[in-house]
Amino acid sequence: MKRANWSLLDETAVYPGIFRQVFTAGNLQIVRYRYAPGSVFETHAHPEEQLTVGLQGRLEFEVAGQKHTCGPGDVVFVPGGVSHDARNVGDGEAVTLNFFSPPKEGF
Repeated sequence: MKRANWSLLDETAVYPGIFRQVFTAGNLQIVRYRYAPGSVFETHAHPEEQLTVGLQGRLEFEVAGQKHTCGPGDVVFVPGGVSHDARNVGDGEAVTLNFFSPPKEGF
């Protein structure tokens, strides 16, 4: 068994105003992101599939040229290899949980 608590995991700055925490166990990986108001996660692609669950605030995702809003309870799926970005379009902090399959390397 492997166990963690978000409050105890290391947090890494990814971009200005965007912070990441990672929990990987076997073939499962969950990444918690915190986005300050106005912060932008630049356009990128990776081979892993990504499922993002909105927990707090409001993000706008652009996935393969289509815009999607993600708020609390919303789920956004990004297929592997597809370009996407995210930006906090709300007034407060946005928080998401992101599931990657297979786990991303280098975190």
